[in-house]
Amino acid sequence: MAKHKNLSKSSQPPKISVLSDEDLSKLEAREAAATNPIQKAWLSTLVRRQYSRRATITASERAREDSSDRQVFGLDARGFAGPGGGRMSTVMPPVEYRGTNVQIAGLYPWIVGANAPVLGTPLGPHLATGAPVCFDPLSAKEAKAISAPACMIIALNGFGKSTLLRRIALGDIAAGVRVLWPGDVKPDGRKLTEAVDGQVTEVGYGGIGRINPLDPGPIGAAIDDLGRHIDDLRTRARFEHDAEILAEIDEEIAVQELRRQQTQYALHARQENITGALCEIVRGKRLEDFEQTVLASAIRLLYTPHDEGGAGFSPTNPAILDNLIALLVSNNQELMDDAVVDDEQEYLAAIQGLRRTLRAMVKGRFGEVFNGQSTVRVDVNKPSMCLDMSSVPQDDEMMRSSVLLSGWNEAFATIEAAHVLADAGLGPNLAFHVLMDELWQVLQRPMMAGRIDALLRLQRVVGVAITFVTHSIEDLEKAGALGLFERCRARIIGPVPDVEIGRLEKVMNFSQTEKSMLTNWSNDADLNSPIDQKNARIRRAAAKIREAADKAGVVSTDKQLVIAGPLAAGTGQFLLKLGEGNRPGAPFKVWVTPAERASGIHNTDERLEAATKDRNQGFAA
Repeated sequence: MAKHKNLSKSSQPPKISVLSDEDLSKLEAREAAATNPIQKAWLSTLVRRQYSRRATITASERAREDSSDRQVFGLDARGFAGPGGGRMSTVMPPVEYRGTNVQIAGLYPWIVGANAPVLGTPLGPHLATGAPVCFDPLSAKEAKAISAPACMIIALNGFGKSTLLRRIALGDIAAGVRVLWPGDVKPDGRKLTEAVDGQVTEVGYGGIGRINPLDPGPIGAAIDDLGRHIDDLRTRARFEHDAEILAEIDEEIAVQELRRQQTQYALHARQENITGALCEIVRGKRLEDFEQTVLASAIRLLYTPHDEGGAGFSPTNPAILDNLIALLVSNNQELMDDAVVDDEQEYLAAIQGLRRTLRAMVKGRFGEVFNGQSTVRVDVNKPSMCLDMSSVPQDDEMMRSSVLLSGWNEAFATIEAAHVLADAGLGPNLAFHVLMDELWQVLQRPMMAGRIDALLRLQRVVGVAITFVTHSIEDLEKAGALGLFERCRARIIGPVPDVEIGRLEKVMNFSQTEKSMLTNWSNDADLNSPIDQKNARIRRAAAKIREAADKAGVVSTDKQLVIAGPLAAGTGQFLLKLGEGNRPGAPFKVWVTPAERASGIHNTDERLEAATKDRNQGFAA
């Protein structure tokens, strides 16, 4: 049989340069005639190289020959061409794994850098590579991945924002970070807080709980602790005879006195800000400039001792709004000077609007929540602290905005107090993560953007992470609060419509692939594809098996049976973007562990599920 060759262009061996027979003979003649040892050795090397190259070409030709009578197909990166050649039309990517250098050392040299960030809490697998995506604001800040530990989460409702938030919170709790839910209106964090033995405090009208905006609260307690610490230092100084040690004590006293004065000023600023914010929510417009001045002076006078012309209230005996109203009409000269009036009648006429606003805050449902001693005291020794405000009806927008803002103020006051004590050496240095959900409910009230900004700027940002959650950046645009978004160095975007992508592109960059991905997540949910329907049937079947096992008294060890109801396509899928510029984001799907499912902390549809169950049983009957 003749030997068949089929050396296609794609299968040709690499081009090897060799001399012709004539040129090789000349080279060999030069080698034989050479008398210089170095020159002769060099020419000998060139001759051997030519013979080696010829041998390589011959071996390559022999490897491509086939003595059989079948045709030899061309070979390229996809396999042999032709029938039976095993050629792959699509080359599948290899399975990717992620691990430490020790774990994957045996896979060398097939090691590449992963695009998924590993910055704290595991959130879920990367949608493209399957690599774990890990993130929480404090860990990202410590790793210098972002310049400030602030994060903004934006997605349509029902796509897993709350589950993502709880996942981040669980990672923080495991790392020793104190988690605060200062306005839990659904509630989203209550179950998690109870599961980790945290603190849950309820706030709402109907006698459920109160927040007194004039209560010095934890900052007032911290100021008292500083005062006792200063007294102890002074007592120690009276019995100290060493001049050097005495100088150190005097210096420490001066430092602590300055810290106490600064904290006192911050406390008054916080009281003024939250009381003014509540007044503006009730009134629906800004306070007049002189009203803000009168309000600030009145709050300060409430906590000024009697012998200095004040009302004599203290952190242990806080004033309430009724006391504030009484002071405003007490013919106080300083307040009249602040209103720039000549007599009492003119003063009372000037502050009539402020008195009406405050009067509305001490009557009815507002009075039940804000006109009384606080029942809220946040315990920083707990891993998670939740202010449950879910008892406030969803349609009462004014009250919801008020309790949310008050809860946020209480959270940051607690953090401020903890930092003050830590700086004075009177407590541990603690890291906090404040989860500010339902931001839109506050921003829809007029003038709230500035109040929230003032609230945040009154905190000491060291060791404090903040995560905002809202449905659309339009909420921020309408309220003039885009600065909140811009100061968040991490953005997590979930399923959103096309119009939302257009708004987001004004303040951040997306690739075309990322934009398509975000909108497809929300669009797929509306299609209810056959795959989604199949998954729903599997979940329903698993739920029935679980229910039957419970009725039979059988304890199932299959954690996969603990499955929530049907999920819409796109649920739990998010895009994590860090920093600015055109850096690509990391798309991931939130992974919920079987233990989390079994605990029920992510199940926020209990009422709907119970109604469905009863309805199905009724149909069955």
